[in-house]
Amino acid sequence: MDKPLRWYPVTALGLLAITDMIASQALSVLAPDITRALGVSAGAFASLLAVQLVAAVLAPILMAAIAGGRAVRAVIAISTGFVWSVCVAALGLVQNMWMLGVLILINGLANGSVNALHTPLLTDLYPREVRGRVLSLYGAAGPTASVLGPLAVAGLTGWLGLDWRVVFFVLGAVSLAGCVVALRLRDPGVGARSEGMSGSSMALFRVPTIRRMLAGFAVFGMMLLPGATFMAIHLEQRWGLQAEARGLFMTSYAIGAVVILLTLGRRLDRLFQSDPRRVVVVCAVIVATSAGGIALGAAAPWLVLCLAAFFVAMAATSLIVPVVALVGLSVAAPRQRGHFAAVFTVTLAGGGLLGAGLLTVMERAFGPSGAIASVAVPGAIAACVILTAVRTVRADLEPAYV
Repeated sequence: MDKPLRWYPVTALGLLAITDMIASQALSVLAPDITRALGVSAGAFASLLAVQLVAAVLAPILMAAIAGGRAVRAVIAISTGFVWSVCVAALGLVQNMWMLGVLILINGLANGSVNALHTPLLTDLYPREVRGRVLSLYGAAGPTASVLGPLAVAGLTGWLGLDWRVVFFVLGAVSLAGCVVALRLRDPGVGARSEGMSGSSMALFRVPTIRRMLAGFAVFGMMLLPGATFMAIHLEQRWGLQAEARGLFMTSYAIGAVVILLTLGRRLDRLFQSDPRRVVVVCAVIVATSAGGIALGAAAPWLVLCLAAFFVAMAATSLIVPVVALVGLSVAAPRQRGHFAAVFTVTLAGGGLLGAGLLTVMERAFGPSGAIASVAVPGAIAACVILTAVRTVRADLEPAYV
């Protein structure tokens, strides 16, 4: 019989993650309005967003180091939530590029707590029997924000006719409300739910399963981040889909991902409890499905097949966070879980940068469709590398699973 689930902790952290992502999406959607009002070029604004991305990638390592092994993760998560909420509201007051840049940089640094602290905190807040459910529910925050973000901006600007500055005031206020909801969140202490067992006691990069998972996802990052961009380009150039149609498609697969994640958790828990190696196999299958779906969509001779393949690929991608978190945070020692979450984010981003260069070369050689199809290669390699963790995961796990 399934254990009852305490809803407040995962709901509070999910709200923090959703408000963070919605604000970031609003910044991109409202970019033309911001640049026009401030007299900033599109290139300069893109550079500021690049700075935010770099800060968001490096900040998790900083957050993990600040938290260390102390029971302060909830405090940091809530405090940084208030910081980015104030930054979002303050975006409505910017008068020049420098003020905009400072706010974007601070916002990017504050975002680091989401990637470094949320999933390790959930791991200690819930017993291992329900972690699959909890991590799947939390994983639904990303696609939920992908649905709500554009709708919020469209509603505030289109239906209510609000100026972009007022939109940021409203989003900042909503984000502050989410932080208030999370105020009762408490950190139970690092390793509080390890039931006397601590996972591997080796240094993070000496754990074989973690090495294999990170290596696999470094390669997967080469496919994932550039592939999503090239998909949008392919839908426009090959099939003539305009921004509205592409946006509707992106919203549809985000909704599909939410549905899948909300129903995945119990099955994931049962798989992990019966044999954790099966979860590693599922992870490899998800990666292979994502890569194969993108490649098939690029080569599809019919629009319906193209959209179906891309839908499956992106919906599968949304399952990666809960599956990786369940395996990685279980084999990492409690004090190393924050570092694992941070390093995983950096690994994906680093792979994405390499993949962008690779796909640019492939595009020049074979055109956009050939470039997208080429992602099947790093995707297949990533799946094979991740699959090798089947041989190590049981030995690296807590004694209760061995």
